[in-house]
Amino acid sequence: MAFDFEALVGHLYMVGGRSLSTQPPGMLVEVAPKKAARGRELDTIFVLVTPSGDVTAPAAFYDQMANLAAERYFNSSGSVTSGLRSIFNSLNQDLVDHNNEGKRHYEANLVCAVLKDNEMFLSRAGSGVALYRHLTELQPFPTDFSNDEQLYGPPLGVQPVPDIKMTRYGVAHGSRLVMSDSRLADLDMNRMNAAMCSNEIADVLAGYRDLVSNQVTLMAVEFVPPEVPSPASVKDERSSSRAPAPSANAQFAPAAPATAEPQVPAEEMPSATRRVGGVVMAQLKAFAAGIVLFLARMLAGVNRALDRILPPPVEGTRGWLRTSTAVAISILIPVAVVVVVAWIGITSTGVTEYEQCLRDANGAADLARSINSSDRTGVLASWNAVVAKVGDCNVMRPSGDVSLTALVREAQTVKDGLFQIERRNAVTLKSFQNANLTRAVLQGQDLYVLDSQNQLVQRIVLKTNDNGTVEEASSEPMTAMRRGAVIGQYRVSDLIDIVWSDDTTQITALDREGLLIQCSPRFRQDCQVQKLLRSESWVSPIKMTLWEGRLYILDPGANQIWRYDSTGGSYASSPIEYFAGEVRPQLQNAVGFGIYSSGSTGGSVYILTADGQTTKWLGGQQTPFVYAGFPEGQQLAGADSFYLNGDPIGQGLFITQRSSRTIFETSLSGTWFGSFQVYEEDKFAALNTVVADANLQIIYALSGNSVFMIDQRRPAQ
Repeated sequence: MAFDFEALVGHLYMVGGRSLSTQPPGMLVEVAPKKAARGRELDTIFVLVTPSGDVTAPAAFYDQMANLAAERYFNSSGSVTSGLRSIFNSLNQDLVDHNNEGKRHYEANLVCAVLKDNEMFLSRAGSGVALYRHLTELQPFPTDFSNDEQLYGPPLGVQPVPDIKMTRYGVAHGSRLVMSDSRLADLDMNRMNAAMCSNEIADVLAGYRDLVSNQVTLMAVEFVPPEVPSPASVKDERSSSRAPAPSANAQFAPAAPATAEPQVPAEEMPSATRRVGGVVMAQLKAFAAGIVLFLARMLAGVNRALDRILPPPVEGTRGWLRTSTAVAISILIPVAVVVVVAWIGITSTGVTEYEQCLRDANGAADLARSINSSDRTGVLASWNAVVAKVGDCNVMRPSGDVSLTALVREAQTVKDGLFQIERRNAVTLKSFQNANLTRAVLQGQDLYVLDSQNQLVQRIVLKTNDNGTVEEASSEPMTAMRRGAVIGQYRVSDLIDIVWSDDTTQITALDREGLLIQCSPRFRQDCQVQKLLRSESWVSPIKMTLWEGRLYILDPGANQIWRYDSTGGSYASSPIEYFAGEVRPQLQNAVGFGIYSSGSTGGSVYILTADGQTTKWLGGQQTPFVYAGFPEGQQLAGADSFYLNGDPIGQGLFITQRSSRTIFETSLSGTWFGSFQVYEEDKFAALNTVVADANLQIIYALSGNSVFMIDQRRPAQ
């Protein structure tokens, strides 16, 4: 399902204690251009480039870096994280090359954010920082502002390979983001949090202006649905890019000049805010208004011609045409003119726009078929162009065309052959209204799913036939596992994750306040709850798992996995840090984890990060794990979720990649087993996670508001 948000954007630019109304150099907000790469069409990027080092470049230098960041992102392919990495790697290389040529040495800090559907991806290199407030929780990035060692990284232009920090967050109505130079880290966190809670984005900027004494470069963003009215100071814009001035470095010259931004006096826009998005309807309205104006002018001209040909009679005399005849002529002539104009327009085009689109799609397919199969890149690009053109045609006529469906199937067949993709049908088992299903637990014939949109756990009962095929799926909510539910003296807040407890044979849920709720599947009203100790030390927990009676919680914000030991069936002790010592992994962009028993040596912890990398840990120490056997072009460059299947007959890892709408399966050692996609790829446009039944060889996938079933077995020919 689609999740649409627009951004209310403002800036604070203080120099020498004075707040300037002009936009800071290096700040850019850009929605996808018309020719954005596939998968980027609805994205919005936020860029902030700030100076670093002893030498400050001209303002145009940072503007051009920001423009190039947006240009390279929208021209890139693959996942959001791979697109962001391409920005940092290419800009860093440009700066390194510039500095190696003996020119004036420049360095820069870069913070980038990308809004995609209902998620926000955040990355940085250098010393730029950010604060993100989501669902009442304030999260600093890339780390706690008191951790100077992690806070200040090497800027772009210093090292051959940039040190990139990356993470992602969910987006809801009212979520707010502040991106800034490192001076933000010196401010009082409580007062910054209070400013973030202000009513309007302009008030947020005013609050930070009161906190800053001398200098800061800051961008503030609030995410809102399109239907929310804009504040009085907000105007609709596609981009905040400015026309670049002459560059100090030719490598950073944009490919095309950006549109100049109108200058708005400070008294007219005190908060310097604007609204990004919502321009297509305005363009359509302008086009329609132009047509109406043309017809009005044409009919006015016809009216003047009639007055000359058939002048009104002199007062007191009778005209030579009867009144009824004159009225008929005055009506029929304009109608005839409109009909003639319409006929000329239709006959001059020859074919409709949809018919032309069909011709273009078939022509693109003929070209794709003519490319030598040894040219993998050319074959893939040409068939991707066919699919894109079919998408354009389907927009014009959503009912579709059999020939277009055949072209998509042909493109999929070619792609599957190139990359050894297993294509399957996705059967919809259950859909929930206005939901976003993000977590799943499979236990026998019961499938539990967490609806993060409505903060509710649903139990889906699967009824199968003798062949193991699911024939019916009924659902019922777990009333104790929902936001606002009261259990004893506790009230449930936002739920993080759900797991199955083999020790208690109960479904278990965890909320952000540290409440652990356990309910029996048969007696759903029989639920227990306990408050985990020191949950206030958590930063941004996202996943949990149970292993040998212990509870493990993945907390990327704290760069840690918390372990709670069980005592008498409860977790009454304080958490233990899984990673200890000076050498620790970087978990800020972790998206999932799992634990598998490694025999007498204990449990191996697998951690997946958003860039697609999986690491393996034993007792807090890293052990070897390497992907192997992936077909050429199928290497993981980004990932969204992780599922470890510990079933003895189907051990393995399942990794989802929403951007390519693919489910990857590997062994526990990283050897590639298969890549699964579905025929109706739009069903996986919001792919969140999967679980698998090794006995029936079925994958259950959660995408948007629906649960889909995929049979892993190769279909009969």
